[in-house]
Amino acid sequence: MTVRDRLTPMLSDLLDLVLPASCALCQRPAGPLCAACRGAVDDCIHPSPRVALPSPPPPGMPQCWVSGEASGALRALVTAYKDEQRRDLRRTLAALLAPALRAAVGSSPDARAAVRGRGLVVVPVSGSPRARRRRGDVPLLPLVETAVAGLSGRVLVADVLVPTRITRDQSTLDAAQRASNLAGAMAVRERHEHVVAGAVCLVVDDLVTTGATFAEAARALHEAGAADVLAAAIGATRRRVDGARHSQEPPT
Repeated sequence: MTVRDRLTPMLSDLLDLVLPASCALCQRPAGPLCAACRGAVDDCIHPSPRVALPSPPPPGMPQCWVSGEASGALRALVTAYKDEQRRDLRRTLAALLAPALRAAVGSSPDARAAVRGRGLVVVPVSGSPRARRRRGDVPLLPLVETAVAGLSGRVLVADVLVPTRITRDQSTLDAAQRASNLAGAMAVRERHEHVVAGAVCLVVDDLVTTGATFAEAARALHEAGAADVLAAAIGATRRRVDGARHSQEPPT
């Protein structure tokens, strides 16, 4: 990470203190979220993190923990952060992601051992070159860096995944098309293979729909020698969350 990358979140925080901001969802002069919209977001958050189970699950998808339901106000909040330049939402979204990260680590003996030893490698999902050009940055990376600050032990946030080819826009594709679109579309950068080899990796994305992105990321990490791969996200679509079998956050 460059010095400029580290300064950007700091400058954003300073600007939040001196400049008035509107609510990211309703545009009222109370930012980054007004009380009413904050309540709508909270309504999308589960009492404790749950495991997202796509139906049907894509082959190779790692166990994925989520904090809430990816609909309504929560989905709009993520969209505002990523695509509407509301980078002042970073801390708000990081606070929503953090419980899912803790749940993922707590669910895995290997992950708990990693944070006490060699270190857990947290891997933000790599956006497409097209998305990076459109947004001008990689918004998920500083969000994940903020969210992992609350994890105890040794944690390394590593942007190790790189696209290997051009893919279609996922938003209009069904589950089968998404899986086909992403198959073989990611790899670990050669200079980062030593970071992944033998490591426990926690892949992180903002929202889960079909699980195809996580499955492809896990394939690339395993191919580079990862010992185990887990996943976490802020939210998942309602029909893809199993609330009955996994309703409690595991102990850490």
